[in-house]
Amino acid sequence: MNYKGTLTVSTLLLVGIVLLGCGKLSEKEFEMWKNEHVAQIDQTTDEIKMQVTKLESKVDQNDKNTSEAISKAKDEAIAASQQGDADTIAAASQNAKEEDAKLRANLTKDIEMQSKKSMDFAKAEDAKVQKMVSANTNSIKSQSDDIAKLKAQVATILADLGEVQAEVASQPSLLVTVNFGSGQTGLSNKAKQMLDGIVNQILENPEAQVIIVGHADGTPVLRGSHRSNWDLSQSRANSAAKYLKAKGIESDRIKSVGKAHTDPVASHTTAAGRAMNRRVEVILNPSGS
Repeated sequence: MNYKGTLTVSTLLLVGIVLLGCGKLSEKEFEMWKNEHVAQIDQTTDEIKMQVTKLESKVDQNDKNTSEAISKAKDEAIAASQQGDADTIAAASQNAKEEDAKLRANLTKDIEMQSKKSMDFAKAEDAKVQKMVSANTNSIKSQSDDIAKLKAQVATILADLGEVQAEVASQPSLLVTVNFGSGQTGLSNKAKQMLDGIVNQILENPEAQVIIVGHADGTPVLRGSHRSNWDLSQSRANSAAKYLKAKGIESDRIKSVGKAHTDPVASHTTAAGRAMNRRVEVILNPSGS
């Protein structure tokens, strides 16, 4: 409104200046005219201000009334919603309780049925187990009797085995056999290595007697220092005995004997057979007899 009043006054001043310039109004007349119109403008401005103030008051009141109406409507809507939620919650709670009761009842019924089935199954299985235990008890008793008999038999067998082992241990055993060349009585390097291999075994049995038996192949002795196969076989046995004595075997434990060609291990008719028969056997006799 102030903007419009200022514009009006400015317009009047401009009009007055124009009129004065044109000589139509005197300055006094213009002043009177201006004052009259300014007063009218001020009155009109005051009336407009009063109308604006009333309008602003009405607008403020209307805004207040609208805000209160909106707030009231909002509160009523919230209250209605809350009441609806409360009713819904109460109904849902009641329904949940009813469903929970049904579920508990069904679960209780199922548990009772399963318990009864489990008890019946347990009784049936217990009866089977008792029957099996009874049968196993009888079987175990029978097996125990059989085991006792087997133990007795094993004890008898072990006793017999001990006697056999003792008897075997008391029997003479062949330790090694060394061979000789035709008409020879000296030990070859191979024969010495073979005799070396039995020295410890002889020393570990100090009570046993060492019997050295010489053999010949049956070919007639026609020359040399030996008059017969008996002399040749004895010389071969003596060579082995002398070697073992040198290795630490006591002389009184060694007995050497020549058996000529009377105990062949192969045929005298072949060269291979005769080579096998030209031999010395070293025998360990635990009994010493």
